[in-house]
Amino acid sequence: MRKINKDSPLASFTDFKDKNPGADWNIDFSKPGCAGHPTYLETRATILINEQDCICGYSEIPIEDERDCHIDHFRKRNMFPEQTFNWDNLVAACNDEDFGAKYKDNKSGIKKSDYTGLFDPVVDSVQNYFYYNERGEIEPHPTLSDPILKAKVQKTIEVFNLQDISLVNRRKTVIEQIKAYAELTKEEIFEALKFGGFISIIEQYNC
Repeated sequence: MRKINKDSPLASFTDFKDKNPGADWNIDFSKPGCAGHPTYLETRATILINEQDCICGYSEIPIEDERDCHIDHFRKRNMFPEQTFNWDNLVAACNDEDFGAKYKDNKSGIKKSDYTGLFDPVVDSVQNYFYYNERGEIEPHPTLSDPILKAKVQKTIEVFNLQDISLVNRRKTVIEQIKAYAELTKEEIFEALKFGGFISIIEQYNC
């Protein structure tokens, strides 16, 4: 997970929100065939490509086809309905059920009160708190001494299931690739791997 630097909302997104107060996200905006669906598609592509460099906002796996992702509400709509059309609450996330946004929403059992103990990739410089060991596992950064921050790291890992074995194995592969490219410059290593996602790992091991 890494910091997402949000841009200003799309004009079409703002226009839809202003003209449709109380709109239902599923029925009026994201559902194929509804009036807002073209704006939803534009919004999804803009967030994925322009703000997240085509990687999942939680797992950092690469997303080559925008149809393989969806717009996630970091703060769930049923818990925070006022955040439904808040641009800063929207994250492009992969569609995998075993980790990331869908795990958070459907399997984690998250409660409204849990959000105070989570890192928000839009707000927090999360790369300063997470560390990837050579086995591909994610853990609190070694420089963290504050037990509250450590607990926040662990809770974020738990809610998004970032220790899923498939993610661990993919991260381990990236780390092994970086080591195999030891004779290349930092710039060459980054260029060779930048389209494979996991930018935080590349930055950590290629510093």
